[in-house]
Amino acid sequence: MLLRPHIQNLTLNVSEPSEDMLGHCGDMLAGLLVWASFSALFSLLGCPACVAVLWELFQRHKVGTSISPNDIFMLNLTIMDLLFLCFVPFGLCNFLLWNIETFEMLTNFLYALNLAGRPLLTACICLDCYLAVVHPVTYHSNRSLTPRLLMAAAVWTATLMQGAFSAVVDELNHSAWAMLVYVIALPVIIICDASILWTLKKSYRGGGDLHPKKKKALQIIANSMVMTVISYVPPVLVYVFGHLIISDDKTYECYLAIPTLITPTAGSAIMPLLFLGNLGRLKSLCCLE
Repeated sequence: MLLRPHIQNLTLNVSEPSEDMLGHCGDMLAGLLVWASFSALFSLLGCPACVAVLWELFQRHKVGTSISPNDIFMLNLTIMDLLFLCFVPFGLCNFLLWNIETFEMLTNFLYALNLAGRPLLTACICLDCYLAVVHPVTYHSNRSLTPRLLMAAAVWTATLMQGAFSAVVDELNHSAWAMLVYVIALPVIIICDASILWTLKKSYRGGGDLHPKKKKALQIIANSMVMTVISYVPPVLVYVFGHLIISDDKTYECYLAIPTLITPTAGSAIMPLLFLGNLGRLKSLCCLE
């Protein structure tokens, strides 16, 4: 999390002020409550959605449908989201109630799945779609899964490294180092999305319907654009311009930096829902009979 509470064990003195229990934001609870409430909500929504996406990918493989390169990245992204979202309630309990130092280190470690792994894998998805739409000949001549597996492995390696550093350096998740991932991922996402949209626009001008694979690419790009606006841009804007809006460090952290963690968490819940919606599975997920 963003703060290290001052008490690091299970024994809490209820007579002590809330500032001792919740770090130096103990007297500014509004931001903490907003962050905790929405994080819990997105965990509740996102976990079953991630399980449904994994089931959908498993069913494809079971019926003999070949695994597409994009499925490799979607599988890894969903696993990251599920691991992170499943742990969110425990992280909240530790932050608000338990205050166990080793548990907090694990929480900081797992936050890297959301803050580092997610944008990098989204960039991989967009890059794969870019090659499929803008350079189809090159893409179809080399559809081997090996390069995609290596890319996914590289993302996991970078993510786990950042998680390890975050577990040791408590402030890393809201430092310039954490923003480095966005500096790498956001240009790739934006350039690939813009190029794909431009290519699809030219194809549509030619008349007729879009090829089904191009429609699928358009859905994927639309999802990544939603994720970019909701999940990836707000943390960057807060880090770059936050101190221009709120100059006091404590107020900035308690009322702006911590609540902004909601947006990456929201991405972990919204992306699987969008994926299921594109497949027409969202209704069956919400209305099981």
